[in-house]
Amino acid sequence: MIDPDNFTNYARTDAQLEEFFLFCAIVSGKDAHAQAEVLENFLSVVFGRSPFDKIKRLIRSGELVEHLKECRIAQHNRIAKLFEDVVDLDLRTCTVDQLENLRGCSPMTARMFLMHTRPNQKMAAIDAHVLKHLATLNIKVPKATPPAGPTYRRLEADFIRLAEAADMEVAEYDLMIWKQFTNN
Repeated sequence: MIDPDNFTNYARTDAQLEEFFLFCAIVSGKDAHAQAEVLENFLSVVFGRSPFDKIKRLIRSGELVEHLKECRIAQHNRIAKLFEDVVDLDLRTCTVDQLENLRGCSPMTARMFLMHTRPNQKMAAIDAHVLKHLATLNIKVPKATPPAGPTYRRLEADFIRLAEAADMEVAEYDLMIWKQFTNN
């Protein structure tokens, strides 16, 4: 099961990479601990060797959306499209652009996955916690996570500079900020 308090891991197995991507896809805007449990429940009900194998079985049987609903995974139609697209992608070599081109994959999801599975990634997953952190430093932020574009890139660059100034990898800095805001 995914541990939201400690999920940076650069040595995951293929199955662990698949599970972590699925977690990144469903966690946006929700309680990370609750979503880790939801994902565990989703994956435990279906037979298969790996998370993507399980999803492929659900796709073939036409039961993916129904299973997402039963397991209370929000935005089930968007998530189903993303899951359908990602199962054929090589998660070890994919780029941020390839991930963002998947139906339903946001810049935040793509970057969260890459920066917490590969070392030395110079990218940031701009989410509510990052926005709160930037705002405390008097950096102008929007009310909600911006879509891909100039605002996202500006905030990402600001966050990367802050991580570098703290002499930390972006993933390490991101996790520190997340813990700071979730433990308050």
